[in-house]
Amino acid sequence: MNHFTLMRPIGDAKVNLVFVFIFKFLRYTRPMNHTPQIKRAIQFAARKHHGQMRKETEPLPYITHPFSVALLVAEDGADDDIVIAALLHDTLEDTDTTREEIAREFNERIAVLVESVSEPKEIDGRKLSWREKKEHYLAILEKASDDAVLIAIADKVDNIESKFEAFEREGDALFANWKQPTGQYTWYHGETLRIAQARFPEHTLTKRFADLYAREQKSFVGK
Repeated sequence: MNHFTLMRPIGDAKVNLVFVFIFKFLRYTRPMNHTPQIKRAIQFAARKHHGQMRKETEPLPYITHPFSVALLVAEDGADDDIVIAALLHDTLEDTDTTREEIAREFNERIAVLVESVSEPKEIDGRKLSWREKKEHYLAILEKASDDAVLIAIADKVDNIESKFEAFEREGDALFANWKQPTGQYTWYHGETLRIAQARFPEHTLTKRFADLYAREQKSFVGK
């Protein structure tokens, strides 16, 4: 495993973006309780996602996404466990992290939250297609706690906003990095929005998600 020390200077300018984002995270969340557990979660997520990049044409360290999701739930007044689960929400799906590791390093509630917003990698030893992974994710989310659904909403908000930011910079070149037709992504986001509106119809993040989804349909379907 590659270890990532938060206070160690790194020569790569792209990787140094992580430090800028961490600084902003700590500054904007200063009104929160910045507990040792949250600090440990920041370090844990940074180590686990070290070397991963977002899928835009211009590489951006992947860790910026979990930090954004954590900021969104923190701004909503979420408790520390939810903020930590938001920081770790992609570790089961995209790294070698296990559920048991999260429960051991943090607690069972955080492990359940992360598991509730993670796509399964396989079922009964069979690798799943992109569509099957999303369908299983949605089925799990339907039965998940409200706290897990809140993390899922924040996740989709940041992903779609990042997509629009990348599109403004890169134009149609962005679509070359997508593994599925644009209609598949809007289907997935639409189904997640349906769950969000059923749980939190008047929530600010749900309304933000709905506005982004409408823009996504208008801008990207058929690309």
